[in-house]
Amino acid sequence: IDLLKQPQLAQGDQIFAIPTLVRKLPEPMKKIIGDLSNTERVLVGLDLRPLP
Repeated sequence: IDLLKQPQLAQGDQIFAIPTLVRKLPEPMKKIIGDLSNTERVLVGLDLRPLP
């Protein structure tokens, strides 16, 4: 979703900064805000990959 074009879509997930990545399932919900350039760090932060 491009929040610069559709900012109203951010309200449901309480997004106040961009870039923000939200993982809703499986619970608990996880959010990563800011630099998403390090793929490994993002995957670990979202609990999609174990710590190296």
